[in-house]
Amino acid sequence: MVHAVVLNSSGPSGLRALLDALAASSTRADHVVVLDSSSDDEATTVVESARSDTFDIAHERIDSGMPDRAAVSQWVGSADLADTDLVWVLPVGSIPEPDTLTRLLEAHRRSASVGLVGPKHVDASAPGTLRSVGITTTRTGRVLEDPPLGAPDQGQYDLRRDVVAVPFSGLLATVGVLRALGGWERAFGDLGGDLDLGWRAQLAGHRVVVAPDARMRSVAAMGLATATTGGRRRAARRVALARTPWWKAPFLALWILVSSLGAGVGLLLLKRPRAAKEAFGDLGSLDPVRGVASRMRTRGGREVRHRDIDSLFVPGSVVVRRTLDRAQEAILGPSVLPDEGGPDTDDASIVSRAALNPGILAFLATVVVVAAAGREIGGGLISRLGSGVTGGELITTRATSSSLWHAAFDGWHGPGLGGDGPANLSLALLAIPTWVVEHLPGTGDLTSPAGAVVGALLVLTLPAAAVSAYISARVLTHSRLARGAAALVWATTGAAGASVAQGRLGALAALVLLPAVFAGIVLLARPTGTATGAFATALGAALLGAFAPPLLALVVLVCLAVAVFGGDGRARMRALAPALISPLLLGPSLLEAIDNWALVATGPGLSQWGPTTPEPLALALLHPGGAGSTPWWVGAVVVAGGLAGLLASRHGRSVPTAASFVMILSLAGVLGAPHLDLTSRDGATAGAQAIGPVTPWVGTFMLPLTLALIASAVVGVGALRGRRRVTATAALGLAGLVTAGALAWFSFDAALRTWSDPRPAVAVEQAVNDLSNRTVFVTPGPSGAAYRIVGRETGALARSLPQNLAHDAVIADDVSQLLDGTGEDAGTRLAEQAIGFIAVADTAGDEVTRRLDSTQSLSRLASRGGFDFWRIAAVGNDPDVAVGPSRLTRVTGDGTALVETTGEHGATEASVTAESGDTLAVAEPAAWAEHASVEVDGREVTAATDGGRPTYPLPAGTHELSITVPTEYPWWRGLQALMIFVVAFLAIPFGTRDSRRKR
Repeated sequence: MVHAVVLNSSGPSGLRALLDALAASSTRADHVVVLDSSSDDEATTVVESARSDTFDIAHERIDSGMPDRAAVSQWVGSADLADTDLVWVLPVGSIPEPDTLTRLLEAHRRSASVGLVGPKHVDASAPGTLRSVGITTTRTGRVLEDPPLGAPDQGQYDLRRDVVAVPFSGLLATVGVLRALGGWERAFGDLGGDLDLGWRAQLAGHRVVVAPDARMRSVAAMGLATATTGGRRRAARRVALARTPWWKAPFLALWILVSSLGAGVGLLLLKRPRAAKEAFGDLGSLDPVRGVASRMRTRGGREVRHRDIDSLFVPGSVVVRRTLDRAQEAILGPSVLPDEGGPDTDDASIVSRAALNPGILAFLATVVVVAAAGREIGGGLISRLGSGVTGGELITTRATSSSLWHAAFDGWHGPGLGGDGPANLSLALLAIPTWVVEHLPGTGDLTSPAGAVVGALLVLTLPAAAVSAYISARVLTHSRLARGAAALVWATTGAAGASVAQGRLGALAALVLLPAVFAGIVLLARPTGTATGAFATALGAALLGAFAPPLLALVVLVCLAVAVFGGDGRARMRALAPALISPLLLGPSLLEAIDNWALVATGPGLSQWGPTTPEPLALALLHPGGAGSTPWWVGAVVVAGGLAGLLASRHGRSVPTAASFVMILSLAGVLGAPHLDLTSRDGATAGAQAIGPVTPWVGTFMLPLTLALIASAVVGVGALRGRRRVTATAALGLAGLVTAGALAWFSFDAALRTWSDPRPAVAVEQAVNDLSNRTVFVTPGPSGAAYRIVGRETGALARSLPQNLAHDAVIADDVSQLLDGTGEDAGTRLAEQAIGFIAVADTAGDEVTRRLDSTQSLSRLASRGGFDFWRIAAVGNDPDVAVGPSRLTRVTGDGTALVETTGEHGATEASVTAESGDTLAVAEPAAWAEHASVEVDGREVTAATDGGRPTYPLPAGTHELSITVPTEYPWWRGLQALMIFVVAFLAIPFGTRDSRRKR
């Protein structure tokens, strides 16, 4: 006999539909019983109306809180049923098709060993969509979604027969099997209970099969064969632990621990936090109490060896392959076929489209403009890239990636005798491309790798800015023509040409970064914004802040405005990410900015040295003044276009309003910059009074002002329709041609020139070898001689604020006495400070030259570049004395000896052989000892002061000497690096935009 067990826990409508389906079945059940746990009395009415002489239905009330599986187990155990009878489980929510029972019975009768049979479940609302065809799992209890939810039913699973388990809904089971197994194990829940029942049935020698031709139309969780929740995932894992051989259980638990942790970490790396949470949640399955208790309750009855049912489980290789496929989809996004709207791969089509792409045309036009405008810069293009460029705001030296890195982070850094001034993060960022250049083939003989990078920036910045603007403008319009015109205007108007012509390094970075950062703000302010975009914007803003701190302050203000006035709650939260994270990524620079507010107002090359009297109207018309500036009427064209765009964009006011806000702030910065003296008492730097006022460069805020005007123009063009839109696009393109033509015509002028090292080859060699000595360049003037010290160290690559030269003043008296002939031992004292060469401008006069020629410790070298050079002899008369003064010297009782120097500001790793009473003298200022660590055989040595330079006692014998100049705030620097890594990782756009919004 076939007993149909209907379980009703809801209203009468689902029960009526199920009973009607049973009545219409081609093969009717011999007996129907309704186990009713609902509180609705209408269920009784439904049962009575469905009962007939040929359709017997029993109605039994059960406890409302009793689970369906427990109810069936209890009814099977208490009802008067033969062991050979069959029970067909039908919870309300699943509707069998007319021939479902017929097909189930055929599958059951094919073999006497069949104990459980399950149907194919399809979606009740879309019968052509699959829900499940049995339960598939691995040996470790990982339930697989096979078939995937929503897959169309095309008969692809109709050959499936033996499975590990089948869902509760639609199950046809032999009564004797259910009684022998004790029914469902309540500790494992719904899906876990079904999996456990099938697993135990297989081990007891009863086959579990699925009948794909028997279809059930199921809703909600009916026919569940997938671990859709964390609880179901853990329950399936517990089933595997309970049903595996006892001696394998510890190893399986260890595998679940390792695989769950590995999967969770991997999903986090793929930026799938929700899936990672589920993977980590599998660790909750390692609960020995429930597993052992279930094993004890269901022990016995095993007739089949565990390995005999291995073929029913999904192999691990399949799981690995699926995981790799999903990882690829997460990173690259799903594949798109050509007939599904994918890109055209025809080579001819790609070439033709590229030739007509407005973005590429804007890039090429900008390259032509740079070539034409740079005609007056001294030296050829190859020499600029090989040696670097100097002039304007640039300070070019023999800088390498190592020297840039040390200049950015060492506690004692900078040119000359150095100091402990503010760190310059832009140097650390420039060290990265400099390192790449150093390792390119054929670049081993570069005079200055960092200078080559700066030279490349001067050539490539404007074309790169055009590309950046073209891509970024996509957030405003899809019109390629409008974007191409806007890109050309951005790269050739306002402060763009002046930034290149005057060597303003911070502005060069801003030209490329600023469009992308503001495009990111526009995106994250929209409802379609993503967290990935917010972190990418924060990272871009931090990079911008390293080169142009004033623009970072502007970005923070704009993000805060979005967070306060934005319409969407999530957009407000996303806007806080750049506002809060970007400044934190700058690390200890925040403390330095608090200590000296002037650091926030300028950056590398973003200061104006000396008095200026710009016209406010000219500034408002995007005319910064100086080399590379186009006439005011060129900027007037852009201003007129931007204002017209504001008037035209009546709809979608969010971007025009934000652009107006940026315009107001930027214009205030442009007009106020000439009146802000960065050398005032609050932000003063020693030595600033000698060179006059230093103010922020007006072009810094002119860049966002120009960008806001261009954005308004682009939005205004997009707001027009028909011929007016075509005319406006053409006008925008004409404005780009005007600005590009004007910059090419008026050129960059001759403020820049190719750099060459002013020192003779011997001075360069001794600066970078073991001696590590320095050269002093002296330029006599009417009020005294000015000098600068050049060694192996690197400072800023562009002027910013006046540097504190207090430590360099230690040799001022010696230089003066050497020039006027009043100090007989001035040369010796200079040698003690590792001054190996002195260069005096040839304007000093013949009298100064004769005095230096007659000085005993000096020997004349060939003149070079407008300077006369003398070599200074090393201190001491020993035969083993060094060929020149050295940075590190072992002072003995009767002379000196060289100690090898390998790094910046006395840093070294060397072996030293000393005698009793010897000392180590370091040619650095006394304050250097507070930032340096000197160790002999791993033990730190305390400094003393001798003649203004630190000295350290050396024990007799051969020892390992280590001198380092540690980074200030090492813990903070470590956290800064970690934050940058995390934010950069979160900014990587894995997958598609839709998938990132669903994470």
